Amino acid sequence: MNNCHRIAYVWDHYLDKLNERDPRAIANVVEGLIMSGVAMGFADVSRPASGVEHYFSHMWEMRALLTGQHADLHGIQVGIGTLLTLKIYEWMRQLIPDRERAERAMRGFDQEKWASEIRRIFGSTADQIFKIEEKTRKNDPAKHARRLGRIIENWDGIQRIIREELPSHDSIRALMARLNMPMKPADIGIPPAGVRDAFVGARDIRDKYLSCSMLWDLGLLEEFGDRLMACEEAEG
Repeated sequence: MNNCHRIAYVWDHYLDKLNERDPRAIANVVEGLIMSGVAMGFADVSRPASGVEHYFSHMWEMRALLTGQHADLHGIQVGIGTLLTLKIYEWMRQLIPDRERAERAMRGFDQEKWASEIRRIFGSTADQIFKIEEKTRKNDPAKHARRLGRIIENWDGIQRIIREELPSHDSIRALMARLNMPMKPADIGIPPAGVRDAFVGARDIRDKYLSCSMLWDLGLLEEFGDRLMACEEAEG
């Protein structure tokens, strides 16, 4: 039983007892939190337990601070971000990397347009984002070429990891429904455009490689952001 299937088994058997604060159910939650911490300690980075699903929440929290609005609990936002992320990964499973398209997107990259978008999304904190880019140079064509080469070379392995390690969007949605959790950005007051901005902007807030970073390297970030926004608009 791989880790994904073990987690699904545990949740299926104990999920309904969480709202009752059943000690065995709580123990499984705590074990999962501890193991996540152990994994991050071994890796010396938060990546084992924090991907773009957390960055949706970080982006929404940053936006709330900038606008003086209320942000929901981090865990609730990450839960919603998890469903969005699993949807993205299911789309990614249908991809075949197109080197020509990715290189064309890099050649057409407009630094001024990017900076304008950063100012729109991040407002008064945009200068901090620019400093991160000055340090990391994620937008550098030579760095992009190296990353793209590794993506294409290892695509079969990337797909295998997605297939074997990640639960399906529908299975996690069903588990969250049993707990009566918010499951859509609209449930916590996030509009479709806020979903798109969070996903597109997430690659810029730290020097951490995320699924949105890989889609940028493939020349597909804007397309996936638009696709997410369209899904949220359709679901209302």
